[in-house]
Amino acid sequence: MATKTTITWEEFLAAGEEWQRWELVDGEVEFMSPVNARHEYVLSALIAYLFGFCQGHREWVCFASNVVFTMASGNWRMPDASLVRKERFPEGKVPATKADFAPDVAFEIYSPGDTASHIQQKRKDYQESGVIQVWIDLDKRLVELIYPDRPLQYFEEDQALVIDKLPGFSLGLKTLFSLP
Repeated sequence: MATKTTITWEEFLAAGEEWQRWELVDGEVEFMSPVNARHEYVLSALIAYLFGFCQGHREWVCFASNVVFTMASGNWRMPDASLVRKERFPEGKVPATKADFAPDVAFEIYSPGDTASHIQQKRKDYQESGVIQVWIDLDKRLVELIYPDRPLQYFEEDQALVIDKLPGFSLGLKTLFSLP
């Protein structure tokens, strides 16, 4: 059952300061924990890879962390990075506001302030919305791949993350985890 959105898009945008990130969860604005330099470095490397992937696979569009997607629950989520098939956008154009659907693939990098309940709630939102989830654990140097209809898969630092629903997608994790 969808959560009733209790605020307008304009109210949502005005909920915090420009430097903050927040989501709408169960009708309430939830501010996201600040990240650290390591998180942002890995996110930059991930975005660079996703952008290159989309250049070679024009049917896909990638987004960084400040895009709001609407989950099946009605919650508004902002994954650290995401991929969306271009055909899902009305008339093939990216909207000027939020996306009224969930991404095809959501990439999340664990943040120091994430709680287990917050992560589980976000995973559930993605699962119910049919999203392929990629969770990156910088401390364990491990990636969890969760398809909506398959068991969890793990990828270690010396492997390549392969998402078989994305032909040609192969992200070398050693490169992703190599910090200067």
